[in-house]
Amino acid sequence: MTGLCSRRDVSILWKIIGGAVVAFTLAWPAAAQDAGRFSGPTTTFRTYSLDETTRTLIDPDEVLNRQYTGQTAESLLELVTAVTAEGFARMRSRAVDAEVSLPLGWHAIEDNERVAIFNPRRTVRVILWRVDLEFEGAADIDKFLIAKAAALRTRFPTIKASFETLSTGERIGVFENVPPRRGDREHRVVADLLIPNPQNDKRAFLVTLGAPQSEAELYLPLLILIKRDLKIVWRKDR
Repeated sequence: MTGLCSRRDVSILWKIIGGAVVAFTLAWPAAAQDAGRFSGPTTTFRTYSLDETTRTLIDPDEVLNRQYTGQTAESLLELVTAVTAEGFARMRSRAVDAEVSLPLGWHAIEDNERVAIFNPRRTVRVILWRVDLEFEGAADIDKFLIAKAAALRTRFPTIKASFETLSTGERIGVFENVPPRRGDREHRVVADLLIPNPQNDKRAFLVTLGAPQSEAELYLPLLILIKRDLKIVWRKDR
C-alpha cells in the first residue's frame, strides 16, 4: 500500500492485487454529481461474464483457486445464488461481512480481512475491505484521503488524478498512468470508491478496481455495477 498503510500483516491477497490501493486527490467538488465514466453502468454483468457456470467462484480444486487456497489461510466466498442468464452470481464474504455480485468466470478469494476479485488473466483486480480510520491515525475520511494522496504524489509524480462525487454521496478517485507491478504488461488505471459507514464516521468500506490503461474504459463501469448490488452489513465497530 501507499501512504497510510495498515500495520496488519500483508497477506497473499496483496500479491494478487499488486499493491493497487492508492489515494484520492486533495480537493473535492462542492456539489455531488454523476458524470463521465461513472454516470451509471453502460454495461451489465453479461459484458464481463466468461462462463455459464459458477465453477471458478466455488470450486476449490480449480487450478487458479488452488494456487491461493491450497497452503494458505485464504478461502473462497460462499455462493448465495447464481443468475446465469444475466451472467453473475451473488457471493457472501465473511471477511468484510457483505454480499457482492460478481461476473461468472471470475475468481474471488478472501482472507480474514479482505476480498480479492480478479479475472483469469489477473489483469483486472478488485479489492474489498473495511477501513478503520482511527486505527490508521486519521480523524475523518477526508484527512485519511488527503494523507494517502500526498504519499501517492510523492512516490508517483507522473500519475494523472481526477475525481467525482456521486449523487449518492460516495467519492471516486481515478488514477491514470499508475506504474505496472510485477506481472503487469502496461501502466494501469486505478479507481477507489469509498462508502461511509452510516453508523460510525470512523469506519468506511473501500472498493478498489485496477485495470490495464488500454482497457480502462471497458472495466471502470464494473465498479459501479459492484457498488450497485453491494449489500454491506453495517455495525458501529466495523
